[in-house]
Amino acid sequence: MRRLMAVAVALSVVSAALAQSSLTTSVMWRVRVENWSFFDPGIAGVDENYIFAASLIRAGVGGKVGKSQEWKLELSQVAFGELPENSIAPAPAGDLGLGATYYRWNRGRDGSIFLKQAYWQWRSDTTTFRLGRFEFSEGTERMPKDPTLSWLRRNRIQERLIGPFGFTHVQRSFDGLLLSRDCKGGNFTLTLFRPTRGAFDLKGNDQLSEVTVLYGSWTSAFDPKNDWRLFALHYRDTRDVVKTSNTPGITEDVKVTTLGGHYLRTIDTKEGKADFLLWGAWQFGDWGQLDHKAHAYALELGYQWTKAKCQPWLRLGYFVGSGDNDPNDGDHKTFFQVLPTARLYARTPVYNLMNNRDLFVQLMLKPTKNVSLRLDWHKLWLTKSQDLWYAGGGAFNNSAFGYTGRPSGGSTRLMDVLDLSIDYTPNPNMTWTLYLAKLMGKDVVRSSFPASSNGFYAYLEFVRRW
Repeated sequence: MRRLMAVAVALSVVSAALAQSSLTTSVMWRVRVENWSFFDPGIAGVDENYIFAASLIRAGVGGKVGKSQEWKLELSQVAFGELPENSIAPAPAGDLGLGATYYRWNRGRDGSIFLKQAYWQWRSDTTTFRLGRFEFSEGTERMPKDPTLSWLRRNRIQERLIGPFGFTHVQRSFDGLLLSRDCKGGNFTLTLFRPTRGAFDLKGNDQLSEVTVLYGSWTSAFDPKNDWRLFALHYRDTRDVVKTSNTPGITEDVKVTTLGGHYLRTIDTKEGKADFLLWGAWQFGDWGQLDHKAHAYALELGYQWTKAKCQPWLRLGYFVGSGDNDPNDGDHKTFFQVLPTARLYARTPVYNLMNNRDLFVQLMLKPTKNVSLRLDWHKLWLTKSQDLWYAGGGAFNNSAFGYTGRPSGGSTRLMDVLDLSIDYTPNPNMTWTLYLAKLMGKDVVRSSFPASSNGFYAYLEFVRRW
């Protein structure tokens, strides 16, 4: 009933505005075919090799009322084909790839349509106030004009902790309010919201009423070659589900506050441009009956030869997300990633930033105006062997916490990942992407997947916008 009332209110607001506003429309269609060859647990009747397809259509209409008011209504339609029915293994192996996760939460369903966005917005030259259902990505406040800084924000800063989980086919939105104000020195953003159901669950229209997030940030605009932000967020989860950790059976509330920031800098040279990235976060609060104290940081360096053929851009980085070294004490020290778009920082999404150490090298090339290549090599460890191997991207329904954890087997060495992506953009409204990844599991992976600790993931994706 609450869902129907929300839709009815949104439609009534839109219909009232139609008579006095000019309309704009938007349509996005994404089709992706995924091939998974997951790690093999060696269990009869369980299939770690499969191919499935998914389609996502987002159609929106919006308009302006007078000079300062705006509104938007957007629907999403998701459809799956050939989801694997025999790719969920007993613990600790669990879901063998994302196809298995989609099947687990949508048995008997292969499609849905739901309200993706419905909001009213008031905007002036310096202030924006938004109310309703919308998407939000932390780290996108007052994006820098420098193209290098902008790329770093989009790919190496934003959505580490809060994002719409755009790589998944159902995605997520947020119900709440947002205030953003620009001034000469920077931008202040404050938002209070509850996430929607979605990500892997086709019932994307529902709100997760027992998960609440408050986020605020200050983003500087003093220097075009420097970019920095300070942020604070509070996450409260009162769902009656097991909160994944190395201390089993915790169902009490999670209340975590995160303080952090980032700093980016570019330096022009005779041959190109160097870049520097620093990101960090410190957390405190309650993890059920445990005291939560955790941290994470990232350090990255890069250099782009802007005058050379293909404009090669080489980057080196190191990330640490804290882990818990004792499941039997009164502390919880595992870094909590909140509600991120996990795939930005784990392009083959079989791990995330929790209890994780990641040493990586990236090489990006631009052979032509329409073709981009990116090659990554990641060496991964668990921060603490007494903790779990975590994966997932946060709350997406009321039946699961949103993160899974597999045992470490007493080791810290997780895996190596080598991946390649090729993007072809024949025009600004169309993109083809081919992604290939080789997973080389080490001691941690072997403890849960004794038959084969090697994996392969690939997909072909088409995106068209109108």
